[in-house]
Amino acid sequence: MINITLGCFASSIIIISYGILFDKSILKKKIQEIDYYEVGIFGFILIGFLALSINFIFPLNKIIGSIFFFISIIYFLFHLIESQKKKELILIICIMSFITFSMLTLSNINRPDAGLYHLPYISVLNENKIVTGITNLHYRFGHISIIQYISAIHNNHLMKVEFLNAPLASIFAVYTLFLVKKFRVSIHNKSHELIVIKFLIIVFSLYSFNRFSNYGNDIPSHIFFFILVIFLLEKFNLDKIDNTTFYKISFISVFLFTLKPFMIIVLIIPLILLILNKNKFIILKDLRMIICSVFILIWFIKNILTSGCLIFPIKETCFSNLNYFDKKIVNIASNEATAWSKGFPDQKKNKKLSLSEYNTNFNWFSTWKENHFNKIKKKILPFLFFVTLFVFPYMLKNSHNFNYQSKPKYNKSLILLTIFSFICSLYWFFYFPVYRFGLSFLATFLILIFSLIFFKFRNIRNIKYNYFWTIILILFIGVMGKNYSRIFSSYDKLYNNYPWPKIYTLKENEKNIEKEFKKITDKKQKFLYYYSGGEECMYSKSPCTHMLNDKLNKKVFLGYKIFYLQQN
Repeated sequence: MINITLGCFASSIIIISYGILFDKSILKKKIQEIDYYEVGIFGFILIGFLALSINFIFPLNKIIGSIFFFISIIYFLFHLIESQKKKELILIICIMSFITFSMLTLSNINRPDAGLYHLPYISVLNENKIVTGITNLHYRFGHISIIQYISAIHNNHLMKVEFLNAPLASIFAVYTLFLVKKFRVSIHNKSHELIVIKFLIIVFSLYSFNRFSNYGNDIPSHIFFFILVIFLLEKFNLDKIDNTTFYKISFISVFLFTLKPFMIIVLIIPLILLILNKNKFIILKDLRMIICSVFILIWFIKNILTSGCLIFPIKETCFSNLNYFDKKIVNIASNEATAWSKGFPDQKKNKKLSLSEYNTNFNWFSTWKENHFNKIKKKILPFLFFVTLFVFPYMLKNSHNFNYQSKPKYNKSLILLTIFSFICSLYWFFYFPVYRFGLSFLATFLILIFSLIFFKFRNIRNIKYNYFWTIILILFIGVMGKNYSRIFSSYDKLYNNYPWPKIYTLKENEKNIEKEFKKITDKKQKFLYYYSGGEECMYSKSPCTHMLNDKLNKKVFLGYKIFYLQQN
């Protein structure tokens, strides 16, 4: 327990440390202007940017990870000495560690994706510089998130290798502190619309994001989408947004895209804000804008090198003239990703369609409605029930200003974000209507629609905020209680590297030790990859895949590995 406790503290310090560095060096904030409840968000962004950039030159091995670790600790200590808010900073580190520990200890990893391609790709990053054509080995390596880079750079000589799970668990801790601070500020400022909206976002987040085993690549993207929404809502007029907020929104938008490709729709937000801004030419020439642009540029370059596409597996963004690009892999990945999100495996046996047939002319809708739609209802209805049961009755009873407003003065950002979240929900429905891909779009739209309707009929001025704080506290205690109850109930289930989440197996009855898989070689007996025999590779020697490919070849150029398929 001592090792994982120290790991949670170390992860919290690393994220906060790089967040402070981001604020000082990129956002140009003075030490007294730094918000410790917010810096963790930008800590993730800077760590992701650094890890991605470094991997173009070096493997993210234990040496790089140790340097990364020491820099953060030393920088944190120097900042702590000069900080005027030492107690607040230490308190935040302690709370983050407490929450991270509850999420991480004796948890399962995300199944089966972590075993299929998250952990195997982290292993690739730990052992290799950027690998060209890696999707020819396993097409799921084209679906990689910046999270894998953030995890990979946490591998070092001081902590157990399972420490690479810590930053993923810390996301919930950073997000929780951010939400509480933003809610408290809205109450202090008596921003009545924002109080209700942020309260509902907090409720939905505590309800939806409380299990580490759900944290693949999807949940972090939804968390950062809510963060983006809150930043935008706090600005009444988007055309008068200040430069610092603009850069924050830009970095978060780019980071969202690197978390999940389907978040590409959010990139329209900084573009619109830039068009509306009177100082657009000054903004474009600013170093912060250049850094943000470089971030997305190197992500695109990484995508082209690993898959041959700007955005894998969107065919229109691919470069067919690259000798490592394979059109068949892109077609399979594209059709499968779309069809599976629309419920392809749930078809009735007597009405089986091919992937392409299933995706066309809404042939998928009836199957989706009978299966995925019911799952979506099960997830959303409890939240809607909560809103109905707890929010409406209280406000009807306790607000002294119950009146219909024919022309309420809405926050302009609220109107625009409601429209935008509706567009995002339509985009989700037509292309990948599975709940785990669209939960932040749907929840944001429902929350904002409720707010618009409610503010139409009520003029909230006398809300008793203790009611909201009580509900938040009860829910938070429930989340922590649920996780610590899981820890106590599994306390005696000993295994290798207990009590970190297992990274070598998904099976309860297997020892958590690294597996040795079969080496596959080319015709000249040169090593190509490891074949797992159809099971998940997990965190093992790289590169590893559960799919056998007898057409795969490899060459090395200036120390960089290039995988390509042999042409017939």
